[in-house]
Amino acid sequence: MRRVFDIVFRRDIVIVVFMILKAIAAIFTGLTVGSNEVWGIGILAVLTYGVIAWFAYKRRVISIWALSVIMLYEGAGTLLMSWTYFGSSPALASLGFVVGGYLILGGLVVFASRHGQG
Repeated sequence: MRRVFDIVFRRDIVIVVFMILKAIAAIFTGLTVGSNEVWGIGILAVLTYGVIAWFAYKRRVISIWALSVIMLYEGAGTLLMSWTYFGSSPALASLGFVVGGYLILGGLVVFASRHGQG
């Protein structure tokens, strides 16, 4: 179990999963709302997060701080939103708890990597 945890919470894996989640969120929002403005904002957000994630991957300290704060903020928001769905849709709430927890722990992993080399 420890080995799975080490693989799932490697810094580069966490960054890639965060970008995949942001891309999925942008596509889902674009499909549900369907306006050109929403698509543009979603694409711009994914590109902006992508630049920050790339520099965090390259171990730029400011980007690591920024990505860590973004991940902690997104994870906390996901956990809070999941709590509101717990009564009406437990499956959706459980998925939200897993994603929110992963983002919070992942943000801490990225933050902890600001001094390391591995």
